[in-house]
Amino acid sequence: MKTIATLGSHCALQLLKGAKDEGLHTLLICLKKRANLYRRFNFIEKTILVERFDEVIQAEKQEELLKEDSILIPHGTLISEVGVDLVERALKVPLFGNRWILRWEADRRLKERLMREAGLEPPPQLKPEEIDRLCIVKLPGAAGGRGYFLVSSREEFNSFAEKLKASGLVKSEEDFYIQEYCVGVPIYFQYFYSPLEEKVELLGIDRRYETSVDSIGRIPAKYQINLNIPLTYIVVGNIPLVLRESLLDEAYEIGEAFVEASKKNVPPGMIGPFCIEGVYTDNGSFVPFEFSARIVAGTNLYIDGSPYSKLIYDEPMSMGRRIAREIKNGLERGALDKIIT
Repeated sequence: MKTIATLGSHCALQLLKGAKDEGLHTLLICLKKRANLYRRFNFIEKTILVERFDEVIQAEKQEELLKEDSILIPHGTLISEVGVDLVERALKVPLFGNRWILRWEADRRLKERLMREAGLEPPPQLKPEEIDRLCIVKLPGAAGGRGYFLVSSREEFNSFAEKLKASGLVKSEEDFYIQEYCVGVPIYFQYFYSPLEEKVELLGIDRRYETSVDSIGRIPAKYQINLNIPLTYIVVGNIPLVLRESLLDEAYEIGEAFVEASKKNVPPGMIGPFCIEGVYTDNGSFVPFEFSARIVAGTNLYIDGSPYSKLIYDEPMSMGRRIAREIKNGLERGALDKIIT
């Protein structure tokens, strides 16, 4: 029987619980300083302790994973702590999903290109000298909103940019991605695409709860102005959300269009979990601004399933368990090559 392995962060508990529920073996690559947390859960059968997550690329660690007949499940920490370069050229362990699409997630310009190929029109991207409206400035990678900031002029951008460059979070002005700010209700669609069934499933919807940008509204305006509170976008949790049923058809069409575009641009295309992120504006239109080409932390809301997974499955179905079931189905059908790279 195959072993499901993942890094001990982000959504590891959900992934390994889902694997155990599907009768697969489980393995955690865990930072030594976090070992006490994961010892609390008996569905984790084996643990490999590391000082840093990028040690997963070391030959002896990979040999141990291969000896356990592991399939590694990627999540945001694999991108932020190991990096897409090493995942592409140095990781010999089979990876669930399309490892090459992770680069398109990490590179904001490739990300925008793939979204446009899918017919998803993100807000305009601007150069620093073109800032003449409210914009959000984003950093590369999967760091949970760390370092994002709002600006409305070149001067404001320069002030923030210099501080971030001095902190080492970015190296040059080219690392910043400047996008027109779109006002609306944040929505995060959690999808799963099964190459075995050739079907897109909507398994959940959430929104993020981010540090000061979501809490500043609890402070009266006169104090906000006097205190000059900086807006920060670091994700600390997620909130479940149910969409108006009249909008669901569009939600499915968005996911299906993205899958088709991924097949044409990043063969073999999207495999397994992904997320389309955007806002619904006051005229009811959806404006997409991001995608994540792997499981997102918002799926942790639905370890027992969501209102949407319940419409498909008559049993608790988390995203982690859905991944494990796809792997199990691939094994039983002799089609594992369709879902791992």
